[in-house]
Amino acid sequence: MCIKMKKTNEYILYTKNLKVHFSRKRKVVPAVDGVDIFLEKGKVTSLAGESGCGKTTLAKAILGFHRPKEGGIYLNGSDITLNKNQSLIRKNIQIVFQNPFSSLDPRYSIFSSLYEALKVFPAKGGPASGGKKIKKSECKEAIIKALAEVELKPDVMDRYPHQLSGGQVQRVCIARSLLNRPPLVVLDEPTSSLDITTASKIMKLLSRLQKELNLTFLFISHNLKISKKISDHCFIMYRGQIMEHGPKELVYNNPLHPYTKLLKEASELKLKRLKGEDFLSQGCPFAPRCSFKRQECSQKLKQVEVEKDHFVSCYLY
Repeated sequence: MCIKMKKTNEYILYTKNLKVHFSRKRKVVPAVDGVDIFLEKGKVTSLAGESGCGKTTLAKAILGFHRPKEGGIYLNGSDITLNKNQSLIRKNIQIVFQNPFSSLDPRYSIFSSLYEALKVFPAKGGPASGGKKIKKSECKEAIIKALAEVELKPDVMDRYPHQLSGGQVQRVCIARSLLNRPPLVVLDEPTSSLDITTASKIMKLLSRLQKELNLTFLFISHNLKISKKISDHCFIMYRGQIMEHGPKELVYNNPLHPYTKLLKEASELKLKRLKGEDFLSQGCPFAPRCSFKRQECSQKLKQVEVEKDHFVSCYLY
């Protein structure tokens, strides 16, 4: 499904007809099925959808963990699905995972974990190295500064992950992801394993860092309410396809696709129990659950611009 975009040089990353398929019990599962998304430089783009819709698979394809079956992923104009361009991924894209404790080696102190990241990027060497290769004996200042950016005290670097709270460990993961000042950071549900109060603090921290460092974020979440708070543009994903996308105010305040409305109700704790669903091999993947289902819904999806920059793939429009 082709998504209308501006000039491609305005985006730090965009995908074209991206497909990632998996084989399961002699069947092909289209985890990402012809997705086009775009990330504007210096902005936060959110990718929202329920568990199993393909959000993390799409993120892992961008990071090079999954090999696409079809399509391209373009980082600053270079297709990073090609072997010759895959080195660009490590230099330009970092990720903060959902579970912070599984992201750090429990045998390493926080100092050692951050030092390992500094060694991977000797050319930049973190926020205090001046762009030179940094030795272990000289990196204390850089690590203290990195921890200060995420509002952690210097004594944290002598501790181990199990000696910190979930929020503190996630802050360490955020600090590690920003050591080489990557242009793009993927945030894969970074607050879903935290309590509400801690999650709110982490969201404020991410928003501040994004503005201060002029970063581009791909924020992945199942909660549309959280996506609205941090993002500039929002994509709604279901069964590997984009159902709707547009500026966050339009998508949240005026959801068009029935699935987007359902997702908004879920984030506001108004979700009713749903019946079981069947899988359609073509057409709208949400049709089996939709109360507005029509005969046309079994046909190939078409994207419609209902209002300026607000697109939806639904035969109701």
